[in-house]
Amino acid sequence: AEILARDGAVVLVTRSSPTDEVSLIDRPRQAVDRGADLFVSLHNNALPDGSNPFAKPRGFTVFYYHPHSLALGRALHAAYKDKLPLPDEGLQWGNLLVARLSAVPAVLIENAYMILPDQEARLNDPAFRKDLAQAAAAGLRAFVLEAGEKARR
Repeated sequence: AEILARDGAVVLVTRSSPTDEVSLIDRPRQAVDRGADLFVSLHNNALPDGSNPFAKPRGFTVFYYHPHSLALGRALHAAYKDKLPLPDEGLQWGNLLVARLSAVPAVLIENAYMILPDQEARLNDPAFRKDLAQAAAAGLRAFVLEAGEKARR
């Protein structure tokens, strides 16, 4: 949020800590009610019980639902690929509540896997969290610049 604010963006945070209790259904509603132009939901991934976390390389994933969210997803996915040292699980369509309920371009990003010790250690490292923030900011910047270019055409 700080990086985006320095770039002039107005950032509306629906949860400022893991203990904030805001339901999944209320998060996109809050964003739209507060006049957001975009909705980005940041998460850290896990796996269902019985899944082998080491069966394949695991890392970040960017999900979108609506076609009008695809360009946002592409921009964020490209920035994550460029800036993060994690396996790329791709840009994927997903029937996820927070992306589905948003009237504005919306994505859900799974940053890393908490179940994998090396990724959990990275998530606990302030430098890596800064890398995540910079990747997200770069993707959002690219999306906004591209949208501005299209609007001028």
